[in-house]
Amino acid sequence: MTLFFELPSWVTDIMADKYSTEEMLYAVPWDLNEQDCFTDGYCVVTERNFIFLEGGEVKKEILSEAFEDFRVTPMSGAGILEAKAVLTGEDIYLARFSMEHLARYATIAQKINLKSTGAKTQMREEPDLKCLKCGRPFPKGVAICPNCVKKGTILSRLCKMTLKYWKRLAIAAVMLLLISGLSILLPEIYSGIVNKVYTAPIPQSGDLSGILEVFTHLIVLYFTCRVAITVVTIFRARILAKLSSDIVHDLRVKVFEHIHAMSVSYTNEHKTGDLISRVTNDTLRVKNFIQVEATECINQGLTLLAVGIYMLFINWKMALVVILPAPLIVLAMRGFRRKTHKIYRRLWKLSGKSNSVLQDILSGIRVVKTFGTEEKEIDRYKSVCTAYKKLCISNEIFWTTLHPFVFVLTQLSHLALMLIGGLYILDGKMDAGTLVKFTTYAAMIYGPLSYMISLPKSIADAVAAAARVFDILDNEPDVKDSENAVELDIKGDIEYRDMCFGYKSYKTVLKDINLSVKSGEMIGLVGHSGSGKSTMINLLLRFYDPDSGSILIDGVDLKDISQKHIRSQIGVVLQETFLFSGTIFENVSYSKPGATLEEVIQACKMANAHDFIMKFPDGYDTRVGQNGQTLSGGEKQRIAIARAVIHNPRILILDEATASLDTESEKQVQEALRRLVKNRTTFAIAHRLSTLKFADRLVVLDHGKIAESGTHDELLKAKGIYYGLVLAQLNMTRLVGQEEISVDEYLSGE
Repeated sequence: MTLFFELPSWVTDIMADKYSTEEMLYAVPWDLNEQDCFTDGYCVVTERNFIFLEGGEVKKEILSEAFEDFRVTPMSGAGILEAKAVLTGEDIYLARFSMEHLARYATIAQKINLKSTGAKTQMREEPDLKCLKCGRPFPKGVAICPNCVKKGTILSRLCKMTLKYWKRLAIAAVMLLLISGLSILLPEIYSGIVNKVYTAPIPQSGDLSGILEVFTHLIVLYFTCRVAITVVTIFRARILAKLSSDIVHDLRVKVFEHIHAMSVSYTNEHKTGDLISRVTNDTLRVKNFIQVEATECINQGLTLLAVGIYMLFINWKMALVVILPAPLIVLAMRGFRRKTHKIYRRLWKLSGKSNSVLQDILSGIRVVKTFGTEEKEIDRYKSVCTAYKKLCISNEIFWTTLHPFVFVLTQLSHLALMLIGGLYILDGKMDAGTLVKFTTYAAMIYGPLSYMISLPKSIADAVAAAARVFDILDNEPDVKDSENAVELDIKGDIEYRDMCFGYKSYKTVLKDINLSVKSGEMIGLVGHSGSGKSTMINLLLRFYDPDSGSILIDGVDLKDISQKHIRSQIGVVLQETFLFSGTIFENVSYSKPGATLEEVIQACKMANAHDFIMKFPDGYDTRVGQNGQTLSGGEKQRIAIARAVIHNPRILILDEATASLDTESEKQVQEALRRLVKNRTTFAIAHRLSTLKFADRLVVLDHGKIAESGTHDELLKAKGIYYGLVLAQLNMTRLVGQEEISVDEYLSGE
């Protein structure tokens, strides 16, 4: 996120004049003044002050040390910067701004708060939503501006990718030069045939053997050149086909690896269909550009340059007639460049949207069929495809209109060439062979000129695809291993120390969390939806890093432990179990590659899964379908438990592991879970509070803070938040006749 904008001269002049001794830390737009009117102001934060400038002067100056606990509050259509006065303890309003800059001010506020406490935590910053250069919003899920992206930079990066294969590129380049040289030689041979055979005077003796000998030699030479061009072209095409496939293979693998290296926040913010489109479709478009367009561009460019120079050497006046359309074509290309990029920017966005909608519909096909909304979803996808179709038609109409214009220019030039050449022949200044040679060279010139008019289309398409691919590669993960990350074989002691976190910089989810968990202890996390239970788990898995504070495992900061190593020692059983398309054996052994059948069977027995698996005709080789569609909810959950058992984790996370099961399935899963949690540090989240009775300790979260902690019985007797949750659940689920069961009856165990 950009926290220091380029300042106009009037702001820099004021800062240099009045605050020359203060270092500017942040500088962001201040676009809502005290009268709630939009303005072009700036907020500059120095080591001592918040300085608000508008209209060429300082409107407000706030001394930082007079306040503490800076924070941003989102309001209706605007954000408010507030802080607590050090002397009075009152909350004081400082400034307001539009929602566009809400995250910026919130991030600055948090950074100042952390600095005042001496904390060294590296904050996770949200990306910019708009291009700072042109002001246009970024396409959803993309951190680059299609309008401002530099084609030269993108193409340069594509070229650098090919340097790894420089030997094959050098061979292809030599072949290209050979093809171009032979192609230029062909008109010379044809000119010789015209002059020395077709228009040669017949000897008075009538002996044509000399002419026939020359004719034979020229025909053989012409045929040899054609064969050589064909053979070299075939081998060159093969080299380029393999080269482009290797390049795109490397690119696809690199992109896929980078997606895996990214933090969970990145994949959460991007639609699966869009990422799939970038890995497959966009890389394929890059391949086609490298294999076809880029090489053809070089080929046509060399031909144009070589033939143009050679024609000028033969007859510069006639050469100018041939080359005359070139400036007009270049002007046409420049004139339509903006329209070309606009079309391909829109095609880029619609293509990603189309894939995202398709993936969204197919992923939820069961829900679609359940509610009978097939027609609605078909119409939704059809509307996106229709918009894409219309834009494609508009694009093709544009190009099919432009190409005839180029053809007319080249034909007029060709007619002028024939006219001038004919006059030269009549005056005896040129022979027929030279004219034929010139017209042939002219055709070789017109080909590249016609090609150049469509080149912006190909470049725009390739740049749009490559930019989407590079957008992934240019993103850095929010969560990184430290330089000296250790591979710690953990025992299971966990401590949350003064930890605060929010998915958005202006909205705190967890605040001041302090919790110590001993190895082998089972902790039940309880609280209303949105209280922060799953967030505590996400932080333990290090899907995110705390904004402040730390998480320690066996006394070592989680940031100093290798992510891969720590996750290899954590087992997770979720409410929504995901099974891969494959066999039961493959799904159970997924967490332990190379596991034996005996190990898998033992894990399934512990998970109460072995009996139902053996009822299938294929046993452990039974294919479960995509996401386990052939299994019931309880069966899938027990396979997930078996997958966690064989993993043998030191820390176990149960996130609503029995929430969606029937009573019988829940009983079997609960039995499996009791075996699984034994001697393991366990965090369990459950809305069915009865499932947490066996926890060593319950931690009750309320609005992001730990409100209560204790055993099930202790919290019931305290009659606090947990007591209220239990009472509410009892009133909803346990009725005797028409009367609600009493709490006293529940406490007495009756």
